Amino acid sequence: MKKQSFRSIDQKRLVRLFKDIKRFNCDETRFCFLLGAGASKSSGIKTGQELSEEWYKDLKEDLSETELIKWEESIGFDKKNIGTFYPYLYKKRYEASPQLGFEEFKKLMENIDPGIGYVILSQILTNEKHNFVITTNFDYLVEDSVRMYTSKKPFSAGHETLAEFISSQTERPTIIKVHRDLFLHPFNDDDQTQKLKEEWKKALMPIVKNFNLLVIGYGGNDGSLMDYLKSINSEDRKEIYWCVRNDNEINDKIRDLLLTKDLIVKIKGFDELMIDLNGVLGYTIFEKLDDPLNHPFVEAAKKRIDNLNIKLQALLNQLSKDKISITKETTKIFTGAKKYIVEAYREKDKSKMDLIFQKGLAEYPHDSDLMEEYASFLTYMNSDYDKAEEYYKKAIEMNPGKAGFFSDYAVFLTYMRPDYDKAEEYYKKAIDLNPGKADFVGNYASFLSYTRKDYDKAEEYYKKAIDLTPEVVLPIFQYASFLADIRKDYDKAEEYYKKAIEMNPEKAVFAYIRFLVDIRKDYDKADEYYKKAIEMDPEEAIIVSNYARFLTDIRKDYDKADEYYKKAIEMDPEEAINVSDYARFLVDIRKDYDKADEYYKKAIEMDPEEAINVSDYARFLTDIRKDYDKAEEYYKKAIEMNPEEAIIVSNYAHHLIISKQDFITAAKYINLAFALVGEYDDDDDEKLDLFSELWFYRYAHYKKWRKKGEKMLEWLTSQNAKSRGLNLKPHIEIAKANNHPDIQKIQKFLDLITI
Repeated sequence: MKKQSFRSIDQKRLVRLFKDIKRFNCDETRFCFLLGAGASKSSGIKTGQELSEEWYKDLKEDLSETELIKWEESIGFDKKNIGTFYPYLYKKRYEASPQLGFEEFKKLMENIDPGIGYVILSQILTNEKHNFVITTNFDYLVEDSVRMYTSKKPFSAGHETLAEFISSQTERPTIIKVHRDLFLHPFNDDDQTQKLKEEWKKALMPIVKNFNLLVIGYGGNDGSLMDYLKSINSEDRKEIYWCVRNDNEINDKIRDLLLTKDLIVKIKGFDELMIDLNGVLGYTIFEKLDDPLNHPFVEAAKKRIDNLNIKLQALLNQLSKDKISITKETTKIFTGAKKYIVEAYREKDKSKMDLIFQKGLAEYPHDSDLMEEYASFLTYMNSDYDKAEEYYKKAIEMNPGKAGFFSDYAVFLTYMRPDYDKAEEYYKKAIDLNPGKADFVGNYASFLSYTRKDYDKAEEYYKKAIDLTPEVVLPIFQYASFLADIRKDYDKAEEYYKKAIEMNPEKAVFAYIRFLVDIRKDYDKADEYYKKAIEMDPEEAIIVSNYARFLTDIRKDYDKADEYYKKAIEMDPEEAINVSDYARFLVDIRKDYDKADEYYKKAIEMDPEEAINVSDYARFLTDIRKDYDKAEEYYKKAIEMNPEEAIIVSNYAHHLIISKQDFITAAKYINLAFALVGEYDDDDDEKLDLFSELWFYRYAHYKKWRKKGEKMLEWLTSQNAKSRGLNLKPHIEIAKANNHPDIQKIQKFLDLITI
């Protein structure tokens, strides 16, 4: 064993160091946190040691004594140091089905909230210069803590293909997951964790050169990161501060890595260290916990909510059609918890709605209706699914006899999670509790149709819902869509659409317009119904904007479309999507590129957090302006803002091929886009459209993909998959220059997927 004495300090001295850095405003001394599984234990996630012990116990039960001994000898297993054999134990435990290993981690990590230590860490990452985290974990505790408890959005590099977007100069909280993100095929076994990807090595070098590493909860048991750190020359990295609770945690790997300039820090634990740092850095996040309405957490949430207020208006307008007309005077007739529900929906400011709900729950903490309404608000207006699920469950627990709660939770489980088995259980509970409620039966019918694909059973339930309450429009409208989309019985579908429109035109008109356009190709009638919809609700900008798109794509009446695009912007001048739609119209139809440039920039200025708008502008810069450097800048911004958006990743691959012919890097992004978009679904047009582009790139530029690419494009074009408006023509010239054997076939596919 290597004998070496290290400089050692305790928690108090480390905390004072952070205090001095802030007091003297010393930008040259910055820390990057290197976190292992031990940091997540207090948040409820098992450590590598604990998982290793569980897996070893399973293997002892599953393997014969001879098999176990033979395997132990093959890896030099030492039970006393079981944690160091984590990757070997994982690989052996799940060798029969690696997917089940992934499922175990999903179960362990998906519904975990950040603990105290992570909440404080979020403040350090956003308020100090110590804004980097390197981690071997693939949970979401760092990202979630920053999103939940600060006003900043972190950049999370959960895959090595995102490594090039890491800048050591950024002030944005940045999380680097060297073993990948939970949903991007994380590394666990010994083969995967023994060698660090080259992309990470390149990205980490400027960080270790400029930041001191503060290591917490990491045992150094994977070879990849430890070998990389060990390979760096002393003069090329700053000091490492390795935190341990006791000397027993300093294993041979750590001793081999640390140099005389590095320090061992004796800490009480991750949470305990963070609480001490919280005290000296002056954060007040835990003050006024008994006064939630005036808490800084709420203020931070309010700022985030305010940024979404523009989008909220459209949702509120639609919502108001489904509820009674509420005025300030109307609220006076309501008492108890009900008055808070009514008052919240009367409010147009989303952040104020949230505060009203919270105020109501503080006064009526056991009112299940208020609880369930708040869950609905969190789901459909706030997109806070974890918190929403918590309140759905509370409402059901408080009032287990209320069928509506079960039905609403079933819908949530279907579309927001999705957990189909559990959803079906709750659909059935709702119907059992109230078998005469048509809405519950209709919701279950839709689930059977579009999720389970059990069409005969679905039709039975649709008819049952209509028979129960023939005067209610929703089941009729749902059945009409089923007849059109699934049964292809268009005459019968139209009959039911008309019946639904007759009963409630506002609710059914857009589905009928879609039917008229996509199925009947009856554009005159669709035009007529668009005008009726605008006449029914002349203040609704979304209807006007949709009509403008119809006039563009179907009618080719560009002057009239121009008029309606402008009208939509005038009606709702703060809705960025209307502005970006008009910019696209100016590019594709008017060819007025200067004006389009102006509107793209305006859309980004209005909603700077919307990554799609940034990506659309980057695409414009690539395809139209040919300003590849500027396009690159905007693509990187878009990916940093939303690294998990497959469309943005795919567009960047297109840019890399067109601007640089960088096929190697483009291939990585094509592969990442495939990973992000998930499985093929011939019922999902958007997925098929994106797949058509990705397979077009593979077929045009990658020899190993030509055979499969040809088959996939034949199938995708048979499904009428279309490109989303990218200028794909330059790919043909590039393929020709690279001696593709069948340029005519590339042209054929291009013609078929181009709108």
